[in-house]
Parts: sequence; structure tokens; C-alpha cells
Amino acid sequence: MLAPWARRRGFAEMSVPTERATPAAVEPIASAARVFTAEAIGTAVLVLIGPGSAVLAFHVIGVFGVAFAFGLALLAMAYTVGHVSGCHINPAVTLGFLLSRKIGVERALQYWVAQLLGAAVGGLLIYIISDGGDRDQTGVFAANGWGHQIGSSFGLGSVVVVEIVFTALLVFVVLSTTTVGYPTGFGGIAAGLTLTAIHLATIPVDNTSVNPARSFGAAIFSGSDAFAQLWAFFVFPLIGAVVGVAAWRVIHDPDREPVEAP
Repeated sequence: MLAPWARRRGFAEMSVPTERATPAAVEPIASAARVFTAEAIGTAVLVLIGPGSAVLAFHVIGVFGVAFAFGLALLAMAYTVGHVSGCHINPAVTLGFLLSRKIGVERALQYWVAQLLGAAVGGLLIYIISDGGDRDQTGVFAANGWGHQIGSSFGLGSVVVVEIVFTALLVFVVLSTTTVGYPTGFGGIAAGLTLTAIHLATIPVDNTSVNPARSFGAAIFSGSDAFAQLWAFFVFPLIGAVVGVAAWRVIHDPDREPVEAP
């Protein structure tokens, strides 16, 4: 069953409760199937528009266009499915919500499966549109990586720092926008702009992940060495999520937050 906070305080729809929510006080909530579907569709759209903009239109829109495509995709989905699932559409964000006790383990597992499935569907759609990758304008299907595999001059050390620090930033922002006292209705804007800024800063390093599902959706269709490097884009963003939660706990008061049972 979806936690009380998720209905009331997703990216798209956030309120400022004055006390802990109780089951009796919560309006009817989305079923597990609806939440699963929302996360799968949201992640598919993120992959379709984010990596899709690079694969299909990089020569037209460039790095700036790709960065804004990612941010706009997150913003649009935040206000479309945020009131159903909270619009995580990112395993690292879900880990942040789990560690902050905003969701339980069972719910987190459902989110992770939905996100990976949605990412695979998004990648498949791009693969079909690009004629099996023949019209890919990136050469690596917008996959994440480092070194000559993706034509980057940066090495693994740079990737480690980028994925930990910038994922921590994203998770910190998302958790902060779903915290008691945050102004209603602005979470999607903050998250979308943050993801845009992250891409503007880090696309040249590793094509920017900060999202294991995004990396998975591109790597499985890249036909390059990206799959061999995929592990880094699971490990380091998830470490970044832990750092982001730690920063959130320092700035905010976790004891005021409604929690879901494990």
C-alpha cells in the first residue's frame, strides 16, 4: 500500500501537514499496480526523451539541448505521475527515499523493477526509431562510460566523483522538495532544473548518468563496451544517494517526517 506521504507529497503535489498522517486521515490511495505502471512509464519517457534526444537529434540541439531534454522530461513526468508514485523514475532516488524511511523495502523493490523495465522499453523505442542504431548520432547510443569507449578524455576517477557528487545533489534536492514545510507545487520545477544543470556540467565527462536505470536503458542497445562499464553507473550513483540522504538529514529534521513501515 502506498505510504501516506506519497499521495500528499510527490513532486507534483505537496502539502504541509502539521502532524503525522494516520491511515484513517488519508484519502484513497493508488494501488500497487498503478504505482508500478507510473514509475515504468515515467522512466520510459525519461529515457526516450533524454538519451533519445542525443541519439536522434544531437547534431541539431547539441549538449545544451540534450541537457534541457533530460530536465524537461523529469519536470513533465513529475507533474504527470508525481501524484501517483512520487515520480522517482531513478533507482538512486528510490534508495534515497528508502534510507530516509519515506518508503519501505517492499515498495522500493517494486519501484526498482518498474524503473529498469521502463528504461528498457524506452531504450527499445529509441533503437527502433533509429533504425536499429544505424542513425545514432552519438556512436554509442548515448550510453554512459569513460575513456575511448565513448570518446571521452576523462577517466574512471572523474566518473567516480561526478556520479557520487551529482547524484547526491539530485537526491538531496528531491528529498528536500518532499519535506514537510516545502512550498506546494514547486518540487517538479526544482528537480527538473537540477537535472538540467547536472547534465550541463557533466555530459562531457561520462554522458551523465546519476540514474542507474537511464544507464541500463542505453547500455543494452549500445552495441559498444558500455555494458562492460555499466557497473560503475549502478555503484557510484547509489553511493551518491547515501551521501545525498546524509546531507538531507543534516539540513532537515527527519523526526518531523511521516514514515512508512519496513
